[in-house]
Amino acid sequence: MEFRDRAPLEKVRRLADGRISAVAKFARSGCYTYTGSEVGRPHLASVTVYRPEDEVFSEDAMASFAHKAITLDHPSEPVSAKNWRKVSVGYTEGRVARDGAYVEIPLILADGDAVSAFDSGQARQLSAGYSCDLIWGDGVAPDGTAYQATQRTVRGNHIALVPAGRAGEACRIGDSRSSVDAADRSRALAAGRYAETSRMQARGEYIERLTGRRPTEHQEMSVEHAQGLRDEAREKYIRDQLRVSRYEG
Repeated sequence: MEFRDRAPLEKVRRLADGRISAVAKFARSGCYTYTGSEVGRPHLASVTVYRPEDEVFSEDAMASFAHKAITLDHPSEPVSAKNWRKVSVGYTEGRVARDGAYVEIPLILADGDAVSAFDSGQARQLSAGYSCDLIWGDGVAPDGTAYQATQRTVRGNHIALVPAGRAGEACRIGDSRSSVDAADRSRALAAGRYAETSRMQARGEYIERLTGRRPTEHQEMSVEHAQGLRDEAREKYIRDQLRVSRYEG
């Protein structure tokens, strides 16, 4: 099963040729909440998944994120030799190490669009694209959190540079999820048109990312109305509607 989880980027350094060198703090153990549709159980509103420490920090899992593509948003299919040139805007290096509760790996943002997205502040988080075996079964994590499934055999595929993550506020770049063609989102990010990117993602993915649930009919109607507003007001309107629907639901 494929997953996408957010991660922070630290130790950012500008190279003489304009590329960006940094270290990704991209994984941690613990419990994560997914929508049922994300884990093949669409009849469930949400599912808590446990990622054990011995899996996150296993030699095979950590090594699987070395020498992988950096992409501008997630591609529509897994990265391979067939599409590397089309989707890659950088790459991870091979020195994977543990840093406390996280795994760190050095990477390079090499493409001008990715560098521009970072510099403009429109894409300053990372999202790890990986596969794993999802073992269903109830349990309780060491911190007391109840879960319904466990991740095993985690294997990295790519790391995407994205606008906003599941791994928490610590997961950001720099200082210390309706399907839309990924290429369109990438072009919008590269041009600095974040309002346009948010509009494309709003029906479904954007709302689901913020709420952890598929959008309600009320939310979708709100987004439709928001698309008629000026770009400057659209983000505020959508977020206000999401806050209202959280209290209503």
